[in-house]
Amino acid sequence: MRPPLSRTLLFVALLVALPAARAENLLDIYRLAQQNDLTWAAAQQDYQANLEKGPQGRSLLLPTVTAGANAYTNDQEITRTDINTGATISTSRYRYDSNGYLIQLVQPLFRMANFAAYAQGKIAVTQAEAQLAIARQDLILRSAQAYLDVLAGQDALAYARAQKVAIQSQLQLSRRNFEVGNASIVDVNTAQARYDVAAAQEVSADSDLQVKREALTTLIGAPVATLVPLETKMTLAPPAPADPEQWVKAAADQNLQLKVQEQQFKFADEEVSKNRSGHYPTLDLVAGRTYGYAAGGVFGYGGETTTDQIGVQLSVPLYQGGYVSSRVRESVARREQARDTLDLTRRQTTRQVRENYLAVTSGATRVQALERALTSTQRALDSTLLGYESGVRTGVDVLNAQQDLYRTRNDYSQARYAYLMARLRLKSAVGTLNDTDLDEINALLASADAASPAAAGADRPTP
Repeated sequence: MRPPLSRTLLFVALLVALPAARAENLLDIYRLAQQNDLTWAAAQQDYQANLEKGPQGRSLLLPTVTAGANAYTNDQEITRTDINTGATISTSRYRYDSNGYLIQLVQPLFRMANFAAYAQGKIAVTQAEAQLAIARQDLILRSAQAYLDVLAGQDALAYARAQKVAIQSQLQLSRRNFEVGNASIVDVNTAQARYDVAAAQEVSADSDLQVKREALTTLIGAPVATLVPLETKMTLAPPAPADPEQWVKAAADQNLQLKVQEQQFKFADEEVSKNRSGHYPTLDLVAGRTYGYAAGGVFGYGGETTTDQIGVQLSVPLYQGGYVSSRVRESVARREQARDTLDLTRRQTTRQVRENYLAVTSGATRVQALERALTSTQRALDSTLLGYESGVRTGVDVLNAQQDLYRTRNDYSQARYAYLMARLRLKSAVGTLNDTDLDEINALLASADAASPAAAGADRPTP
């Protein structure tokens, strides 16, 4: 049965009124990653767990209060014997109930191990804060990398398709010219070989794009239809300050991995103190009350007792089989290991800062050089086409010029994304990467209208 015309028109109107799928920008992807990335979620839970190290260490300095109670049914048998002969004189049996309770407070006065554990708790909290900051910076980097990887994959696929179309046109032209005697079989065979290679490159580029889209989906927990691309023209901001040594100096003070390792060394140092405390005495303030009641006994009557105690309790370790000395030697070795790891982290941080600084400066230069190369290769292709039409250039020359142009376009695209990631990694190496840096990258994106589903796979204009 055919639906009424009015219902059909209403359905069409609703379809027209539906908004088009909105293109996601970098900040949108980052917000989705904050909500759905499981690595970030695990880091937050780890942070919450490590925060409890502080209260746990502090609790060792506070008093402990314990209470206990008991209730028994007693069945007591007493046998009297002759001290000379050992013969039994009499046997008495007593059955009665008894109960009691105990409450005791212990306040540590001097426990070196507890003082060290308290210090370790505070260190663990500071370390957890630095680790959470590292995880947040890592989320920023992974969000930007996944986003730019997809854009780079889209560009590579678009250029591969455009190159294949251009080679196909040249192949058809070579065949026509060969048929009329204006081209050799070499031109036809070369164009066919280049076309086959271009078709394989298109398949590879499409597969690579799908892999990168899956990586983005894993990050944010859902597929994204369209991403906003970069503007055609992009501002290449140099590092500020323009002195790599100042960046190295800033990293020495702010790098988060360094902060983590510094706290790890302090923790290991306190572990040495905690193990050495095994040689020291402990002193506690002890206060308590003990109550007991018995409904019967040897003397035939019951009674109750209440005892209050307050005082100090001293414990002096004398010998534990060498266990404490062994633990001290172990913790000293661990401390030296932490010291070496800290020094290694300092060296690696310096290297990373310098490498990323160079990646930003050289990346900007490379982008500018490739931008000029785009103009040069386009002019070279135009000249080669004119030469081909006039008979002074071959079809192979045209294919080579086309290959140079599309390779330069792809290199230019990839260089821009690498430059942006180098900027973020430099900030991360110093320890200052934050959401504002993503805002700066996001500002370089085109308007959302430039990212329609149709445009996602199209060949974008290049300078």
